[in-house]
Amino acid sequence: SQSLLGGDVITLIASNYAASAVGAFQPGKIRVSFDVSIFNKLSSAQLSTPTFPTPPSSVTGILLFPFSTQVTTTSGGVAVGGGGNDVIVTQPNQGLVAPSPAWDGDGTPGNNGTPFSFFNDISCSVTPPAGVISDCFPYEAYAVPLLGNATSAARPVGFDIDPTVGNFTAKLILAADLANSGPAPVGTVAGLVSSPQRGNLSGVLVTVNTGGFTGTTGAAGTYSIANVTTGPKTVSLSGLPSGCTDPGPQSTTVRNGATSTVNFTVVCTAASGTVTGSITRTGPATPSLAAVTITATPGASGTTPASAALGGASPTSYSIANVLVGSGAGAGSGALALSNLPGGCTSAPASGSYTGLTLGGTVTGTGFTIDCQTPPAFYQYTAAWSAISGGSVTLTLTFDPSTLNDPAVNGPAADDFNAFQARVTYTGTSRLTFGSCANTTGSAFTNITASSPSAGIIDFLNFKTGAGSITAQGVATCTFTVGSGTPTTATTSTSLTVVSSFSGADLIPKTQKNEGTLSIP
Repeated sequence: SQSLLGGDVITLIASNYAASAVGAFQPGKIRVSFDVSIFNKLSSAQLSTPTFPTPPSSVTGILLFPFSTQVTTTSGGVAVGGGGNDVIVTQPNQGLVAPSPAWDGDGTPGNNGTPFSFFNDISCSVTPPAGVISDCFPYEAYAVPLLGNATSAARPVGFDIDPTVGNFTAKLILAADLANSGPAPVGTVAGLVSSPQRGNLSGVLVTVNTGGFTGTTGAAGTYSIANVTTGPKTVSLSGLPSGCTDPGPQSTTVRNGATSTVNFTVVCTAASGTVTGSITRTGPATPSLAAVTITATPGASGTTPASAALGGASPTSYSIANVLVGSGAGAGSGALALSNLPGGCTSAPASGSYTGLTLGGTVTGTGFTIDCQTPPAFYQYTAAWSAISGGSVTLTLTFDPSTLNDPAVNGPAADDFNAFQARVTYTGTSRLTFGSCANTTGSAFTNITASSPSAGIIDFLNFKTGAGSITAQGVATCTFTVGSGTPTTATTSTSLTVVSSFSGADLIPKTQKNEGTLSIP
């Protein structure tokens, strides 16, 4: 076939526009220049050197020429707009437009774009007779063949215009022969589909918009779709995991024999599940387990541990929701740890684990046994950490005089205390920052004075007015900020200065100290 081709077969792609100063190349003229490339919209036909119209001698290539230009002539004018006080001035648009020397054919001597008579026998060096329209046009030659759904290299063209021309239209026509090109030129679309929250996503369907080209991401989140016809394409995703948001389609151009890389970043909620298990209390003592906390720390880095408080009975179960699955090595696995055990109690094992956690799933973690022995007859001092919540943690200090009745204190009457002073030191200062100490909610001791002379040390004093308390009382609740860093452990060590009865008796010699340990993931 032989054709003069327009928008039904080709699409022109224009870029790199530039305009010169007036007179820079030709007196009184502005030279505008830009690049034009040609996209062959036919999938199974290639474009080659035309046989009609006959090209200049020894020229090979498809020929683009400026068939006509049109300047929409306007005389300019003035109008009033806005609120009635805006004057709108429109400049005239008029003048001449002519192809510039950028139309240089194939660039070889003798074929440098000099106007050529494409459609009649009149030489371009001869002025046509009256009433005869000249068919002489400069031209730009493009390499052949231009395969189906392929885009040519860009070539520069341009026009010389009067400065009074504000805009114009140039109709460009392509002279080329069409021929079957055999199998359509094809390329490959490949890439990675990943999520900052969940890592590489597998099982996601990737679709190229035309031709039924699809692929599915593998375990590493990668896909590769071969034999995609060339040309502009749109690539989209479907079948994303629950909790993931479609990032929308992306555009690419597929070229013959090449791979177009299209990667997708997908925002997802963090994958989480539930870890459950059981805890059994053994031994002669039967303290409540209500203060015990179990914490799950996911194996993947950068995740936040989740914890659950236990019931008071034995046996009891734990259920920790929103445990992050994580990504990469160790995903779905993590550690379990108990904290704030009652005095005289130990756990077996000392720490536990879980594995196999998936998005929305539930797994059973280590079962723990807490062995509680009857403590000797002492007054009980206890330092207990809370669970970490919202980047903070509290340490509550409690004294219980009811666990011993020493006749030397109040005779047969219940022992009491009404003054308490101590220095508490603690480890884990790389992660813990002391905030303040306050009276414990519900305590009769309401006159606390506390300070931290240096990191890792708290000095405090508290007392109650009137008779001493004969039941357990909180003497301080201190608050800390938990900073980021490597996992560590915070353990208290208390030096008692004053623990006295209302009668003045010193209770320190017969006080058992139960220090607190906090695991900081």
